Amino acid sequence: MNSTDMKDSAVKHLVLKDWRLNRMQIFLSMAAGVLALGVIQRGGETAFVVGGVWFFMSLILVGHMLPLVGILNERKKQNLAFLMSLPVSFLQYTTAKLLSTLGMFLIPWLTLVSAGLWLIESRGILPRGAIPMALILAFMPFVGFSLITGAVLVSESEGWGIAVNVACSSSYALVWYFLGKIPGLMSNAMAPSPVWNSAARNVLECEFGLVVAILGLTFYLQSKKKDFV
Repeated sequence: MNSTDMKDSAVKHLVLKDWRLNRMQIFLSMAAGVLALGVIQRGGETAFVVGGVWFFMSLILVGHMLPLVGILNERKKQNLAFLMSLPVSFLQYTTAKLLSTLGMFLIPWLTLVSAGLWLIESRGILPRGAIPMALILAFMPFVGFSLITGAVLVSESEGWGIAVNVACSSSYALVWYFLGKIPGLMSNAMAPSPVWNSAARNVLECEFGLVVAILGLTFYLQSKKKDFV
């Protein structure tokens, strides 16, 4: 096996290791989200509020926990000494960490968001006009996940990781408040069909752009480092 194959194999093993260590919290978050959707289907204002909060909490918790457990705890437990013995460059380590953490987050995120949209489309738990707003809300934990991942990977600091985690956790209600002030964003939430007006498109594009920019900047800053420690 040549050196390139050995490095690719090491990256693969790093990704699989992260999956094995974190698969339980991924499954639990998916189970919590599915249960929340089941509560919403019961109907009524109380069921909708409880199920809706529970649903988004499952997305927020998995998005906040994965970077802290998968990246920060690895450094705290001093597992990097083992990683340094592998035929892996720091850039490949960064690639493996971003791929594994992002992939593990996307599994529950895509599953739960798709299930929620399917329920709106097929079961009518909400008017179809709520779909743009539902996607906007679903992207909020994605942005939070990206910020925390970038913070713990670049800073290599528990303090920064906790600080960004707290900042993101406390900002969701504030972001929701300011979203409500955007003209035209929620005016079509009760419409029989989705309305993709400029307000909805601009917010979604901004959220998607933030995710790409944060993860891209994280990769760039990491690529400038020379070693694991």
